[in-house]
Amino acid sequence: MTGHTPAPHAQARICPNCHGFATAAITSGLGRDHRGHLRTITVDCPACHGHGTTPLSAAQLTGGRA
Repeated sequence: MTGHTPAPHAQARICPNCHGFATAAITSGLGRDHRGHLRTITVDCPACHGHGTTPLSAAQLTGGRA
């Protein structure tokens, strides 16, 4: 049978610091602007740099115990 074969996925795991929610919008505390929009800033997880995943260690890739 010929057909589409799925591409292998790169091994990664969900970031333990942000649990996959890598970017957050935080209110600045300055209230609203002249259009009524709430002023926010965007902050990325410092551990995964906003990706939500971290690469597996070499021991985990070879089947060893971490």
